[in-house]
Amino acid sequence: MNIPRNLNSKVWNILIGTFFTRTALFMSTPFLAIFLTNQKNLSLLDTGYILSINPLINVCFGGFGGFLADKLSLKRIVGYISIIWGTVFILFYFAGSSCHFLLLSALNGLCYSIFEPASKKILSTQTPPENRLMVFNLRYAAINLGAFVGPLLSLLFNMKMTLFPYVFLGILYILYGISTRFFFHDLPGIEASAPQKAKYSPHVFKLLLQDHVFLLLLAGMSFSFFGYSQLNATVSQYLANTSSLTNGIQLYLTLLSANALIILIVQFAMLRWISNWNPFNVVLLSNILISMSFLSFLFHTSYIVPLIFILLFSLGELLIGARFDTLVDELASESAKGLYFGCSEFVKIGTIGGPILGTFLLNQFGFQSRFSVFGLICLICITGSGLISLSKFKHQRNIFNK
Repeated sequence: MNIPRNLNSKVWNILIGTFFTRTALFMSTPFLAIFLTNQKNLSLLDTGYILSINPLINVCFGGFGGFLADKLSLKRIVGYISIIWGTVFILFYFAGSSCHFLLLSALNGLCYSIFEPASKKILSTQTPPENRLMVFNLRYAAINLGAFVGPLLSLLFNMKMTLFPYVFLGILYILYGISTRFFFHDLPGIEASAPQKAKYSPHVFKLLLQDHVFLLLLAGMSFSFFGYSQLNATVSQYLANTSSLTNGIQLYLTLLSANALIILIVQFAMLRWISNWNPFNVVLLSNILISMSFLSFLFHTSYIVPLIFILLFSLGELLIGARFDTLVDELASESAKGLYFGCSEFVKIGTIGGPILGTFLLNQFGFQSRFSVFGLICLICITGSGLISLSKFKHQRNIFNK
């Protein structure tokens, strides 16, 4: 992997800031479910609602964040939202009730929806076209490196049962927001080169609703995201509370780091391997791998079982990141790419329902009923394979009819 030498300071600010903030993020947020149920004594369902409102806000306000990135100053969005976001994280430490955590989780999702499109647009506008693919891969690598280091630091400093890492996370975001005043001082308020806002007619929306291939793909991928959301919800609480394993929280920390490490190691080799595959087959395989990963919990409980789970789960996650956006790009017409990419955020509906249903199953069947809990999660998740296959079939039939 050759890193371009002509990246400017703004790009490096985003990349380095991504690593440090994501490291702190993974020191804190993966353990929120465990903390809420074990330390704050909140019910499993309340915990599920708190975890699910974040992706719900992402789905509802993702397009709004993209609109702001096109209309407002990028340096002000990145700077001010970072400071506000940091304050929200610090307030997690002082929250005392389920309503407080629910509100803060919603504000967390809103800040994400506004910050992410602006930061990605800065990477795009400040990077030569020939280097953009590598820059976005570096950003993905920085996220996964943070996901690897963060849980290990939490284990090293024994912070898994306290919300103090949220204070550290908040301070980092505030410092990052302040740093943008120096790195982005020459960034124009509103880029003159920014494309005009797309104007969609009712006819375009009607065509999208008639695009059964795309709609079936979104429906199928939402089940993949349902399975993906179980790592920070159902799996974390199961490992922390089951009597079948000792030191379940430490094991969960290890799985989080292993998840990021596996992706970091095989990311570029996997991309080369699947480069000539039908993209429908890639996302189909990703759904199957994530679904099958939960079946590992049905076997005799031992420490090798979670390791098998995280290997299959990580490969499935990697395949989603590798080809889903590319497939959406191929399905979209040139005049409606923004609309298609915006609507692709609806797959996160699975992330909304995942924690709620997963915690409901744990509450209904108990932490020792792994057959009922993880068997049902597998069956629900693999439903997406049928929808993706149907989407592929309709796409091939459309090509044949042309």
